[in-house]
Amino acid sequence: MQVHDMRDVLDVRGAVVTNSCFDDVNMSNTQFHNVNLANARVEDVNLSNTLFTDVNMSNVKIENAQIAGMEINGVSVVDLFAAYKTAKDAGSN
Repeated sequence: MQVHDMRDVLDVRGAVVTNSCFDDVNMSNTQFHNVNLANARVEDVNLSNTLFTDVNMSNVKIENAQIAGMEINGVSVVDLFAAYKTAKDAGSN
């Protein structure tokens, strides 16, 4: 199935779209519910102001990310990194 240059709302339910590719797609204000993204690769994506609730992020790797304002369970990730650096520096003395 190919969807090119569409400007409609897609309502996809009970579908299997493994090995699919989404490129240059605006998915702002999209909701994902009961979705399996295991082993997905997410590259060059704007996730600003996105909320993840009840997600399994086991073994997730985030690289080269802009994290200003990012929180995990209400804790600033910038603050977490600062605390980690302080603890690591204290341990090396």
